[in-house]
Amino acid sequence: MKSNKQRRHEIKQRRWARMEAQREAALRPAMPHGALAADVQRLELIHGAPFWLPGYYVDISYRCCDCGAACVWTAQDQKWWYEQVQGSLYASASRCKDCRARHRAWRQSHCDAAEMAALRALWRARPDASARARVHAALQSKAPDLRSLAAQALAWWWVQFGDKPAHAQLEALSLERSWAPRIDRILRRQVELRPGVHRVCRVVAYPRVTMGAALSGH
Repeated sequence: MKSNKQRRHEIKQRRWARMEAQREAALRPAMPHGALAADVQRLELIHGAPFWLPGYYVDISYRCCDCGAACVWTAQDQKWWYEQVQGSLYASASRCKDCRARHRAWRQSHCDAAEMAALRALWRARPDASARARVHAALQSKAPDLRSLAAQALAWWWVQFGDKPAHAQLEALSLERSWAPRIDRILRRQVELRPGVHRVCRVVAYPRVTMGAALSGH
């Protein structure tokens, strides 16, 4: 049986908890019309206590990075991604449904793994017509990894063999931010090919110049 002191303490604790909940509700920004409330407690359990947690979800408009179609990342899909799938709080939708399905199928395909190995094998040999055709097809692919390996093949052909068509094709490319530094290191001879097509970095200090200057310096 609880004493009067214990009961008064429990009443105070419940009162303080209720006041704290009311204070947090007052400080929380009001949800806009059509927003979906986030389960903040669940997000804290999943992600810990980061600097920022969403209090609600709203529909977000974006363009597919592959086909350029106008899309909407719905609040319901965001809630599913952050709370059910437990995805990163800093991730967002970038592809439409069809492009996302194609990208997922590509990543799960063994044929693309074989194609990536074939592109790496082209780095060592002097290019012929079939090698150029394979690289050209890879540069037109929607898969960024294939485009990256094809661009690296062009760079290796130029560095190793002084291949002028590869030089011209590489100079005309619009290098993507994610793999442009790799191409830059190849052109500056900061990496070299070893058995097994492994790349070994050699640390060299150099002033930053444009990609065009690096190409012309062969």
